[in-house]
Amino acid sequence: MITIVSGIPRSGTSLMMQMLERSGMEILTDGIRKADDNNLKGYYEYEKVKTLMKDNSWLGEAEGKVVKVISGLLAFLPDNHVYKIIFMQRDIDEILCSQAKMLERLGIPQKADPKSLKMTFEKQLVMAKKMLSQQTKMEFIEISYRKLVLDPENEIKKINEFFGNGLDEEKMKMAVDKSLYREKNIIMKGTV
Repeated sequence: MITIVSGIPRSGTSLMMQMLERSGMEILTDGIRKADDNNLKGYYEYEKVKTLMKDNSWLGEAEGKVVKVISGLLAFLPDNHVYKIIFMQRDIDEILCSQAKMLERLGIPQKADPKSLKMTFEKQLVMAKKMLSQQTKMEFIEISYRKLVLDPENEIKKINEFFGNGLDEEKMKMAVDKSLYREKNIIMKGTV
């Protein structure tokens, strides 16, 4: 089995990787992308994931571990493995704000129109959830980033149950740092 943490970029996947690592699960990361002002505790990425569309031969390295795979690449996971997937949900406007601030901190001008980017992300979410619900070798849960940060107990319990109640919930909770929730959507939508 391979555990996947997924979602749209800036949806809380790095936080989830930190939590699962603290819970006692082994993560697959290469440390190439270092922590910075945009992800103070690190990105927890594995460079080979970016090649998933063309080369999935490395997936054997992920067996029994947790690896982060953005939602746009989930469709390229081969069906010769069994997957448990945590799919991070975050308000799209918060994601867009977080990405804009990240680009600003990096000194990179934002080229994409926010409205078209929002539509792209919304389509990606629909496609990813549809694909996940049709797979027989992929079991998944959705975790709300907002709920996880603001009131972590219930979301952590949900994650622990998904993995058979063998995770250390207290250690997972210690990974949550509310001060890093910098781009809160002012309008509380209640669903995310």
